[in-house]
Amino acid sequence: MLAMTSFSSTLRQIFSNRNMIVLTISEFIFMFGGTLWWAFQSLYILELGASKEILGMLMMMQSATLLLFQVPGGVIADRFGRRKIIIYGSFIRCIPPVIYILADHWFLLIPGILIDSLSTLDIPAYNAIIIESLPLETRATGYGAYRTLTSIPRILTMPLGGILMDSMGVIPGMRLCLIINEIGLLAVAIIQWRFITETRGGGGRAKKGCDEPRERVSIAHRLKRMPRGIWVLIIVGGLTSFASRLSMSFMVIYAVEVIGLSKTEWGVAGTLFSLVSTVITTPTGFLADRVGRKSCILISHILSLLSLIGFLNSNGFIGVLLSRALGGVGSGFGGMVWGFMGGPTWQALIADLVPSEVRGSMMGLIGAITGAIGIPSSWVGGYLYENLSPSLPFQLSIVLRGIAVMIFLLFLREPKEKAR
Repeated sequence: MLAMTSFSSTLRQIFSNRNMIVLTISEFIFMFGGTLWWAFQSLYILELGASKEILGMLMMMQSATLLLFQVPGGVIADRFGRRKIIIYGSFIRCIPPVIYILADHWFLLIPGILIDSLSTLDIPAYNAIIIESLPLETRATGYGAYRTLTSIPRILTMPLGGILMDSMGVIPGMRLCLIINEIGLLAVAIIQWRFITETRGGGGRAKKGCDEPRERVSIAHRLKRMPRGIWVLIIVGGLTSFASRLSMSFMVIYAVEVIGLSKTEWGVAGTLFSLVSTVITTPTGFLADRVGRKSCILISHILSLLSLIGFLNSNGFIGVLLSRALGGVGSGFGGMVWGFMGGPTWQALIADLVPSEVRGSMMGLIGAITGAIGIPSSWVGGYLYENLSPSLPFQLSIVLRGIAVMIFLLFLREPKEKAR
């Protein structure tokens, strides 16, 4: 009873912050439109004439261009504040869906992919402003509550997207989903422009007497002095990023072509994943604040690994449902890494290790390094899927995830004192 009272009090404290309310509402809208079509993006690219190897190359190009903007985005966020870069990113993000709607060949998707990558300049600032809007002692709980609320749309929209694809066809259904997404993105941009407040002291202009070369030296110097835990996270995050990108773009293709699911069934499986993850994300964030980040991250990685093994060995809809439910539990513990982003417990651990004055830069740099390691994996996965065996990308992903778990278990030590 006391724990529940403390939990409720923590949530009230978190959502008394204006930024957390604004970011939660805007991300909720963003997720509603995005999750209608994200799970079916690979099928759309194939319908526009791409082979599976070309699909992998497009995803690799997306990863490479995303990498270009992580470190600059972090540096800009630390020098000029979080608010401006988030607003610019939100308006730029409105452009790619229009390009995707108009494209009638996979090659014409490339400008949209490049502009979408440019919009990710705001990722380090976004991560930093969330962390800095949360009380120090409840970072994981707060991040978990934010992720829980913003994941709710996935419960409804993924099967709806699948129904549209099955009833209208992949291309018409995808274009309708993209139109809905575009309306939501415009609303998000306006909300963030009007209501987000700055969290970085002196944000909005460069500090006097601070020249860029000296700042870059300072960042490099600080990175060298970062605790060993940061480097462990970079290695584990890099391996996990490579492993997840090996198989992520091909899961829906494998489910439809090999296992025999309909798009609606895949959407339902995604809904179960999201439902399980959403329900447990906030309680596990609360748990991570109480018992430590390492245990929760470790559970997250192990369950996600077992989920992928289950998916690969599924023979039908029920098997996929069970594997995705297990993956939802793993995701709910908040310790996974997808390219440049990590779950709430993972992000909270990074924040515990990195001081506030360079948090934007370091989050950008960490994201860039882990993302760089994963760049070629989508192309490798496409080549393996198309030329050797559809199951091979998943098998290699399982091996790499297992190695990442062992490294994290043996070498990660949580800090005794959390960075402010």
